Amino acid sequence: MLRCLIVAAVLVAPSAAFADRADADACAAKLSGQSKVVYRSVVTRVQRGSTLENAVREVVEPRVRSGRLTEAEGRRIGRDAANCARLVHRKT
Repeated sequence: MLRCLIVAAVLVAPSAAFADRADADACAAKLSGQSKVVYRSVVTRVQRGSTLENAVREVVEPRVRSGRLTEAEGRRIGRDAANCARLVHRKT
C-alpha cells in the first residue's frame, strides 16, 4: 500500500525546465524536519543513479515499518523530499 502511494506521489508531481543539485538544495532549504532529513538521503541516492521511486522507498519505508512515521507522514515526507530531489535530473 505504501509503495503505491509513494509511486503515485512521485509520478503526479510536476516537472519543469532543466535544473541541478543547487536548485534541488535550494528547494530543500524550505523543507522542515523529517522532510529535510529524507531529502538528504534521497538526493544522494538519485545522484548515484537510483530511480526517484526506489530512493524514496529505501529511505521512508523502513521508518514506517519501525513505527517512527505513520503511513500518512511517510507519504507526505516522501512526496516533499521527492519534489526537491527530482530537480537534480529534471529536463525540459
